[in-house]
Amino acid sequence: MIEQHVRVRNPRREFGRVIVANGYLAVWFIFRGKWYDVGKFYDRKGKPTGYYCDIIRPVARLLSATSKTSIVTDLFLDLWISREGRCVVLDGDEFDSALAKHTISQTLASKAQLELRALIRSARAGSFPPKSIRRFQPTISISEP
Repeated sequence: MIEQHVRVRNPRREFGRVIVANGYLAVWFIFRGKWYDVGKFYDRKGKPTGYYCDIIRPVARLLSATSKTSIVTDLFLDLWISREGRCVVLDGDEFDSALAKHTISQTLASKAQLELRALIRSARAGSFPPKSIRRFQPTISISEP
């Protein structure tokens, strides 16, 4: 898990409300062997705004010590899940560009799309993100800069 205060040029809006802005808190969860990571976002008052999911290559090894590293490879497709479970696919243009430039293979792109569709189905069914993430409370202050 990684906790960080968000710094963005412009606030991001989805479904008629701000979901990410300067000073918001993001808590990231990375899972070994999964095709996604999950960021739980909180506004400046500590209220969750939703979940940001990057489609990634599965991480084979997670950090076991501060002197170790894990490589996370973003596959350009992202998903926002609102507090109510509504979904919107993000960065489709980046994905299309990466595919056109052969930054990502057609095989890997197909797998990324398959995983994205599976996450959407799970989110709509109410089984994603996992309960452990939905119940998680940050350990650092929301109001810290």
